[in-house]
Amino acid sequence: MLEKGAVAVYGSHGLCRVSDIQVPSFIERGKEKLYYLLISAVDTNGLLYVPVEGAEDKMRDAIEADDAESLIEEIGDVDEMEIPVGKKSEMAIVEVIKRNIAGEMMSLVKTLYKIKTVREMEGKKFAAMDEKYLAIAEKLLYSEIAYALDSDWKAIQERVRENLSQLTLETN
Repeated sequence: MLEKGAVAVYGSHGLCRVSDIQVPSFIERGKEKLYYLLISAVDTNGLLYVPVEGAEDKMRDAIEADDAESLIEEIGDVDEMEIPVGKKSEMAIVEVIKRNIAGEMMSLVKTLYKIKTVREMEGKKFAAMDEKYLAIAEKLLYSEIAYALDSDWKAIQERVRENLSQLTLETN
């Protein structure tokens, strides 16, 4: 069981802090059970009530600082994701976001960023759906990395984008 103040990644909700462990007032009498009250780092207005029982299966520890630093510095070594073409692409992207595993998320960000850059160089628009999922993946990933490195979300975004733009320049 997590303690009050603990930080964990809760699926596609991302990095969350345990604000409290309580029986919420909305629970029917006689069916009381403990819930984590989670505050999202991604959506600061987001409060999540998660039953303590079974929560461990849906939560994981945030990545360590060394792993976070490696993800940024070694982004060139991160494999790009194979995204299917057409309607199946959204399903593949959503599955990665649901799992919200840092390495996979970096792969997704790298892949979508490359697609965006190539489309822009060709004078074409980046698909709105891809733009939406790139923004979600960046929020989830960068908030976790920022926490691990005791940094700011925007600073992490700048570092990752700078490294990605260097990769894009090298491959063209």
